[in-house]
Amino acid sequence: MRKSLSDARHPCDYLKMFEPRTYRNEMKAEDLDYFQILEFESDLFIGVDQGTITPQLTERLKKELHRLRQTIVNYNHDEPDFIKSLTPLELSPHSPPIVIDMLKAGKTAGVGPMAAVAGAVSKYIGRMLKPHSSEIVVENGGDLFIQTKKERRIALYTGNLHFAELGLKIKPRENPLGVCTSSGIIGHSLSFGKADAVTVISENIPLADAVATALGNRIKKPEDVKNGLSWVKNITGILGVLIIIDDQLGAWGEIELC
Repeated sequence: MRKSLSDARHPCDYLKMFEPRTYRNEMKAEDLDYFQILEFESDLFIGVDQGTITPQLTERLKKELHRLRQTIVNYNHDEPDFIKSLTPLELSPHSPPIVIDMLKAGKTAGVGPMAAVAGAVSKYIGRMLKPHSSEIVVENGGDLFIQTKKERRIALYTGNLHFAELGLKIKPRENPLGVCTSSGIIGHSLSFGKADAVTVISENIPLADAVATALGNRIKKPEDVKNGLSWVKNITGILGVLIIIDDQLGAWGEIELC
């Protein structure tokens, strides 16, 4: 995982997640160009086809990110529990689309809507990029939106010496994929669990984010891995899960380690 991107022993591109953001100097795939946009608490690192980035596109994305985050703030003015709630909230059909995504994801996973904020933001930024680039990676605090026509490797940093060189193989697919990670050990996001890493993949990016949080909350000791996998299997739309805690690794679904 700490090899360079040109290391011939790894056939897939590297994407690193869940480290302090200095990891972005190492995560760049050679076939993509990268840029960063920031707004409120969102810090997005975006990879697209080479030659795609223009000042006009970057400015449009910045405005869209501002709009998305402002939409959440404005909704919280009317529904003061929205940002602070750690439990699901009722869905209002007249809510803005990003809020509906977050409410639905939170309700399905049994967590508050803000557990899905990174995935929801990445979804809309990624969707905006689709007409401009065939290859898209949106990294948002360890959560990924990926649209790819080639095989890629996501290197997972867990801080766990038992699994120091660990990655997920992502195969080409028609629809974008969310790969979202929660940790009770690393990062600033709230978790009530003790897992080194819980990674969830789904084509529903906000759902992947919310389920990663909810599953991470359930993993407090290695013995919880089995029950955690049993719980997540019943959630429609989840394609795969990886759980790492201490010397234990559990996986289910479309998980291919490399």
